[in-house]
Amino acid sequence: MTTNSNAAVSGAAGRDGADLMDMMTAHDARDLFSFQLQRLASLSSRIALLSIGPRYKLTVREWRALAVLDYLGEAPLQLLANHSGLLKSQMSRTVSGLIERGLISRSENPEDGRSILLRLTVAGKDVVARILADSEQRNEMMLASLSPAEREQLQKAMQAVFASSIGYYDQLRKDVSAADAAEYGAED
Repeated sequence: MTTNSNAAVSGAAGRDGADLMDMMTAHDARDLFSFQLQRLASLSSRIALLSIGPRYKLTVREWRALAVLDYLGEAPLQLLANHSGLLKSQMSRTVSGLIERGLISRSENPEDGRSILLRLTVAGKDVVARILADSEQRNEMMLASLSPAEREQLQKAMQAVFASSIGYYDQLRKDVSAADAAEYGAED
């Protein structure tokens, strides 16, 4: 739209025209949900690192692997990676260090001779229980400005957004060739 037509829209419609112009103006990236979500996720990871790292000598990625394995019970590496939001290669490096530290054990997978099953050791379960208790306090601090009703709304909204995002991701995977996906690091 040209400047003259902008003026015409604004002049003809009064304040409504100005509102229309505001809506037509390109938005700042900070207004995007995905941008805000990434910033919040990054901040949450930094908070977790500062609260978990020094006390438990774990990275956020190691904590995530332990927490996910705790709710899965026993899992092959690929499933653990999928639930953790990591690539299999990233999870493999993470798990190797946790096995060396005695927090995860591995055994043969009777259903698939090519993979191993991972599970928490007693020491791993103890660490998870302690960090979960600390995490409840950390989450409480992060959500302190929300009422109980707002927290419930947020939880439901996050679940809905996650479900629609999974559907969108699955559609994108169908639309993008495997070669393109591998090039940009989106392979499973």
